Formats: sequence, C-alpha cells, structure tokens
Amino acid sequence: MINYYKRISRKEDMHKLNEYSKDSWIEVIDPNEKEIDFLIEKFNLNKDWINDGLDINEIPRLEEEEGNIYVYLRIPTFNIENEYTGSFLFVLTKGCFMTISDSRLQIYERMLRTKKDFTTSHRPRSLLEVLMILSNKYSYWIRYISKEVKKNRRNLKNLSEKDILELVLQEDILNDYLSSLEYLINLHSWILKCKCIKFNEKEKMLVEDLIVDLNQTLNICESVLKSISNMRDYYTTTLSNGRNEILRVLTIFTVFLTVPMVLSGLYGMNVKLPYGDHPYAFFMLLASIFFIWTVSIIILKKTKIL
Repeated sequence: MINYYKRISRKEDMHKLNEYSKDSWIEVIDPNEKEIDFLIEKFNLNKDWINDGLDINEIPRLEEEEGNIYVYLRIPTFNIENEYTGSFLFVLTKGCFMTISDSRLQIYERMLRTKKDFTTSHRPRSLLEVLMILSNKYSYWIRYISKEVKKNRRNLKNLSEKDILELVLQEDILNDYLSSLEYLINLHSWILKCKCIKFNEKEKMLVEDLIVDLNQTLNICESVLKSISNMRDYYTTTLSNGRNEILRVLTIFTVFLTVPMVLSGLYGMNVKLPYGDHPYAFFMLLASIFFIWTVSIIILKKTKIL
C-alpha cells in the first residue's frame, strides 16, 4: 500500500494526495512486488535495501547511494506479535521522503498529527522530527516501566509468581529497547558526521541534544534492568530458603517419629526383651521416648539446627 501526504507550511494541516507530488511524504506499508518495482523505477532506489526496510529485525543504520539516503530506524511498538520494537526505513530522495515498513506503525499517526516544524518540503528537518519522536517514545516507555518496577520494589516481600512473570516480561522489553538504543545512538553520531544530510547549525545542535537524551534514557534502562535482576534474585533466594526451611522441618519431624517407631517395633516383636514383662513397661517406653526427644531437642538447639 502506498499513500501520499503533503504539508508545505506549519500553518496548514497534513493532507492526503491521490498521486505523487514533489515535496511530499510517501508512506509505503507492506508493498507488493508491483509497488516495489514502481518505487525502484520512479526514485531509482536499491531493491535490496528496500527489502531490508521490510525486515522487522533490521538494526538502525544509514546507507547512501546515488543521492538517496536510507536511514533504518527502530521504535517501540506493541502492534507486532512477539515484538516490542518495530523497524522502518526512512528514505530521503531528491524530490521527497518516504517511510517503508512491513506494517503500519504508531509513529505514522504521530507524523500526521504533529503541528511542529514537520513539513514535507524540508526533508532533513522531517528526519530530525522523526528522530525526536523516537527519542520521546523510548524515554516514555522506559520511564513508565521504571515506575512499575519501583512499585513492585516497595512490596518486595509480597511479590507473587504473577508479579515475577510481569517483571520477566518487562526485562525482556527493556533488553530489546537497550539493544535498539545502542544502535540508535551510533546512528545519530554517524548522521552528524555524514555530509550527505544537510543540517543547519541549529539542527545539528538538536541532534547532539538527542544523543545526550538517548544516553540518559539508555542509563535509565540499564538501571531498571539491574533493579529487576536484583528483585528476581531476591525472590529466587527467598523461595529457595522457604523450601529449604520446609524440608528441614519435615526432616526433623521424621527423625522424631523414627524414635517411637523403632522402640515400638522392637517391643512389638514376639521375642523376649528387657522389661518386656514388667507391668509398667509401656510407661517406661514412653518415658524413654520423651527422654530421647528432650536430649535431641537440646542438642539441635545448641547446634542451631532447630
């Protein structure tokens, strides 16, 4: 599917076009072979790099060929099954810019609604606006998860298996974000060094600010991951200690039961035993059992087993 949008000035809204026009935004979502061939012929694009842009696992990077600049990006999303980030390709050509992805991402809706400096006629600025949206998205979701983790940390002693499962899921999300952020920071640094994208001085400063923001977000992400790891370790240790305590109690209980079982078993045999015919043999046997128990308890308490 191919859609065309245009917004020349900040005073007007983004409007949809029926066909391609210069200085427009071309939105390409899950294109078929015919649509890919059209893009290649019309804008002299590299087919292999277009296919890379449709790969949901593509890492952020920048490529340049014959005046066309291919910027691969990743953004947090929950629209893709079993994925926490989605990839898309931002292409700057001589007459327009386009976004290419395997599925429709939420960032496209944000691009349509934004009222800032996002105009389709200034392509480098449009790329910068997209990078700012990406930075805000990562910052928002990582801070949101951080708040959720802090709530669980306050109730650390009352964590349930459901809470731990939620923490593991959050850890998986953050690991995905962490990997994407590392590549994005490198991409921003490369964009500053690359002479193929013509940024003015103000825009270069904004890119530098984005690098600082992304590094701060990366640090928060690593900190939250460390907190989750510590919480999981605490839960695992507590659970293990609880099970060991149960096994210890059961073992001691079994040992105490063994004493009367052994004595009753001996005197239950059809053989002559000391005091077997004594009229108070039963009470003597009970007294022996309680004596052995008492001695055992004293020894266990002195050795701090009990």
